[in-house]
Formats: sequence, C-alpha cells, structure tokens
Amino acid sequence: MTNPATVGITGVAGFIGSHLAERLLAEGRSVVGIDDFSHGSPSNMDTFRDHPNFTFLELDCRDALRVRRTFGDCDALVHLAAEKIPRYGGALKTLQANVAGAESLYEAALALDIPVLVASTSDVYGNATPPFAEDANLTLGPPTTRRWAYATSKLYDEHVALAMAAEQGLKVKIMRFFGSYGPRNNPSWWGGPQAAFFEILLDGKLMEIHGDGRQIRTFTYVSDTVDGVVRTLDCDEAEGEILNIGGEEPTTIYRLAHECQAALGMTGPLRATMVPYEAIGGKYQDVRVRIPDTTKAARMLGFRATVGLAEGLAVTADWHRARRDALETAGLDVASVA
Repeated sequence: MTNPATVGITGVAGFIGSHLAERLLAEGRSVVGIDDFSHGSPSNMDTFRDHPNFTFLELDCRDALRVRRTFGDCDALVHLAAEKIPRYGGALKTLQANVAGAESLYEAALALDIPVLVASTSDVYGNATPPFAEDANLTLGPPTTRRWAYATSKLYDEHVALAMAAEQGLKVKIMRFFGSYGPRNNPSWWGGPQAAFFEILLDGKLMEIHGDGRQIRTFTYVSDTVDGVVRTLDCDEAEGEILNIGGEEPTTIYRLAHECQAALGMTGPLRATMVPYEAIGGKYQDVRVRIPDTTKAARMLGFRATVGLAEGLAVTADWHRARRDALETAGLDVASVA
C-alpha cells in the first residue's frame, strides 16, 4: 500500500517522531501518536498538537494490547521509540525496553495486517569495514562492554522482524539511521555529540572530546532523515528490506567540535578538553569510522541527503539558543530541563 493515509508513530514526542508527524500532517495525512515522555517532550508537539488530523495518547509502546487498540485505524506504523547507547549505565533497561517495544509493534502490525517501519541504527555495523552496506558483515564488540547493548537490542529487533516476515507474514521495512541531528534533539549526550557540544559551549564550559577526536561519523540533518522515512513508508518495494538512511558528509568528532563552536559564532582556539575512554567507565569502546553506503536507498527510494553539516548545525545552534532563552524567560533552570 503506497502513501498510507493514517500513520501510527511511537515516540511521537521525541526528536525524529515530532518532525515526522509534522511532515505527514503537512502532506494532508492523519497521524496517531503515542509517547510515554520517558525521553520525549510535550513541547516537541507544540506546532501540531491541536491539528485536526492528529491524535495523541500518552502510552508506553510495550503495552501491546493498548497499542493495538490505539493504532486500530492506521494504515501503517512507524516504530521510533527506543532506549539508546547506555553510556553511563542502564544496559539492562536498554535491552529489555527495545526488544519488548519492537515485539509489541510487530504483533500489532500483524493483527491489523498493516506494514510497520522499524528504526534501527548504524550502531549495528559495529567495527565493520566502511562504507557500510546493508548486507555487510557486522562486527560487534564483546558483551562485557555495555555500549554494545544498544546495537545488540536493535540487531535482535531486526532478526525478529525478518523472521516474523518469513514465517508469519509480517509486512516490515527496516531503516538504519546515521547520526540524525537538528532542532528538538535531546540537549545532552543522549541527543548526540553536537547536542552536548552546543549546551556545554553555551554554559561557558569546555567541550569533552572522547578519545583522540579522530573518530569519523556521518551526521544527517533531521529533515533528511524524515525524508528517508517518508520515502520508505511510501515504497512498496522496501517491504522486507533494510535501508541505510544517512548523510553524505563524513566528519571527525574533532572537526564537529570546531563546526559547533563556529555555528555559535564563538571565535578563538577550540574550547575543548580531551577525555580518555578510561574516564568514561564501563569498559567503553568506540567505533572508529561510521560511513553509510546509501546506494540502495538512492536506487530504491530516490533518497539523497541534501543538507550540509555547516548549514544544519547553524539552524540547530539557533534552536539551542532559543530554547535556553525561553527557559530563562520562564524562570526555569536550563540544566534541569531535558
């Protein structure tokens, strides 16, 4: 079914979820969204909360029975709700929440006989050889390092989805996101290094660059990520497939720090300090290079990221400033509001 008219979204008050809902509503579609606000924010829905084609329910996506009832009139589902890399603890929560949430959505999609899009992650490639193609071998680190819990949970979700597709007829499309960023991202390490860098700089402190800063990442502005999701949603050929949704401009973390400082208009030497991995704890392991091969997405979806890093960071920097100004005007402590 192409161009589903009514789309159910988990994590709709989150970063990508809120931008996706905004885009779909602007296209004249209807959106049914759920979120438990464990990481999302009600303010992320301000631009569309009262839209006549938007329905919201505060709900944990793991509540399978209520999820099925809530999405009963939907033509397709997009599962975005998730826990992320347990940098400072919480590996068990990440594993359990991601697995239970995905299985809840799969069961709902099966019962309703509608397609489900699953947001996976570039983290599943681990230390594979870049650029990462969807059918490449995956190289994850050991289970004694908790940072791999997130990748493992998402990879398990992919396996379950494809097994249910083969054995039970689940209509599933899997998207692996690469470093999505932009306005409404969580203003902490949860939202990625650029979010943490902006907030630290605005606090007048030094950015923390982990390791040697030469790690290479591919960042994707949120409008490009959402475009990839919508194109996947509307593409029948994508059923049963895995697709990389990522940008075209790999950069080192060290360069990212420079770009964030420049986006805020801060001149002079780099305002940063280097933090060894040993100081992070949890036997932390990093990925040296993360670059997507987007050939398949270009061929199948006509997808290509169009927003450059400097352009995207400039808009994101303005949002961080505006957010802080609004909080301060309201008399709220910036540090206490995620």
